[in-house]
Amino acid sequence: MEYLRIDLNDTARWDRVWKLYEESFPLAERRKKDDHLRAYADERFFPLSAWEGEELIGLIFFWEWDSYRYLEYLAVNPELRGQSFGSQMLKYLRDSEHTIILEIDPLSNELSVRRLQFYERAGYTLTPYRFMHLPYRLEAEPQELLILSYPNMITKEQHNDFVRFVNEEVIRYCEGYPFNQAPIS
Repeated sequence: MEYLRIDLNDTARWDRVWKLYEESFPLAERRKKDDHLRAYADERFFPLSAWEGEELIGLIFFWEWDSYRYLEYLAVNPELRGQSFGSQMLKYLRDSEHTIILEIDPLSNELSVRRLQFYERAGYTLTPYRFMHLPYRLEAEPQELLILSYPNMITKEQHNDFVRFVNEEVIRYCEGYPFNQAPIS
């Protein structure tokens, strides 16, 4: 499997990756295309897609800073699910010295429980920390999420580093930023 950061001029591949992104995540959890393109220019953002030849396997979008990687999105082509591609993509993400942090929805249904089990089988640990994720779109509401980490459970200090990064850096690429904040004097 080959991991590529798609050149925006490669519209054939770019359009396929964007379609998978839109089909894999609820509207409230997705950036608008313009916001995503702005994030694309940030050197800490790694919007990668996985390919075998011309076949799109999936996407893995993550942020990297200091000693952390924040897995923001992971999706596998629906036609290829159940073939260990998601596990292989997580292994690719883990092959570094970084502490990996990701979030999942609260355990409110069978799908959310299966998602937790998938990450736990891959070596991730559910932490005691919760995170109120600010919305990517103006019409959405903040969402409380569960935090998982790899290779070990993160400390409260590491959790605070993560929250700070998301709320100060990742949020810049959400619709409406800076959210009508009062000017800093």
